[in-house]
Amino acid sequence: GMLDQAHDFMKASGALAAICKREDIESALRTPDLGGYQLLDIQDFAGQGTALVGMLDVFMNSKGIITPKQRRRYCSPTVPLMQMKKYTWTNSESLRGRVQVAHFGPQTISDAVLSWSLVNSEGKALAGGRFEPVKLEQGRLTEVDVLCTSLSEVKTPQKLNLWLKLDGTEYENVYPLWVYPEQVDTTVPEEVLVTKTFNDAKTRRHLDGGGAVLLLPDPNKLPKSVRGSFQAGFWSPMFMMGARRKGLEDPPVTLGVLCDPKHPALAHFPTEFHSNWQWWYLTTQARPIILDETPKDYRPVVQMIDSIGRMHKLGLMFETRVGKGRLFVCAADLMSHQDQPEVRQMLHSLLRYTGSEKFNPADELNREWLEKILP
Repeated sequence: GMLDQAHDFMKASGALAAICKREDIESALRTPDLGGYQLLDIQDFAGQGTALVGMLDVFMNSKGIITPKQRRRYCSPTVPLMQMKKYTWTNSESLRGRVQVAHFGPQTISDAVLSWSLVNSEGKALAGGRFEPVKLEQGRLTEVDVLCTSLSEVKTPQKLNLWLKLDGTEYENVYPLWVYPEQVDTTVPEEVLVTKTFNDAKTRRHLDGGGAVLLLPDPNKLPKSVRGSFQAGFWSPMFMMGARRKGLEDPPVTLGVLCDPKHPALAHFPTEFHSNWQWWYLTTQARPIILDETPKDYRPVVQMIDSIGRMHKLGLMFETRVGKGRLFVCAADLMSHQDQPEVRQMLHSLLRYTGSEKFNPADELNREWLEKILP
């Protein structure tokens, strides 16, 4: 029922794998006195049950996940680095982080000048500058300076890119950032019922009356669900099999989200079609719901990609008609993490959507089945 999504699954899970591999490499490069690092491989491995983990296929051909130029930004003899506490910010904050350079080139570079720019999705520079010249000793991590710039000019939720460039060289790096308004409206529209429970009289009455319901269940009370995760699950089936032999729940083995960034439910939540750092809390604090019994062509609004060893159809967010009513289900724990700007923003986006005329699900799932999988 999901064969038509195979290519999309590969692209989205591959994009997440590249993000995670970059973080692994940069965490090593940020380590003082590091002598180097070793990567197991960058290609798929056909042995031991098959490990489809590479940026390249088993024949060393590109899968189209990442270009050599993109890879060299963080995997080169010389890498500009930005060490910061988070990727998601509000416009009441100042972006702040330590700028460093990991230099393992053939010789020391004297009077190196690093420039920076903060650029929006349209390519417009919002801020920028240059740091004082520094000496990049061969084989060392060098502290350049602290970067601090206000985000107050960002009025709408958006993704920004922070570029770091070593002047006069090919060495550059770029960091994605997401900036959200500090104050975001999470007022529930009058016609929308927000609830934790599907199987109660109030929810039934609201749906039977033709109303809209935003269901935000306690993830731990979803009987047909799996453990959520941000990072891609480890490739080996050994850990899943070991857990099952002990009668334990499967470890997290999902491979990130797949979504349509243009879906109106995500209109106020900037995203790509795949997981990125603004999805951290939305995936780690979630239990994607197993939708295997839905029609073959039914697709969730936000789908979690399952491992090849299990291959459930997983819904992180999905919608359906229920009689005269309309139901939107979010299996991420939005209410417990309202201190995170991206979680507040997602709640805002879902409320605006479910309270609008655009909330008009095309499918109607079996009501008795919904009563079994939802609290």
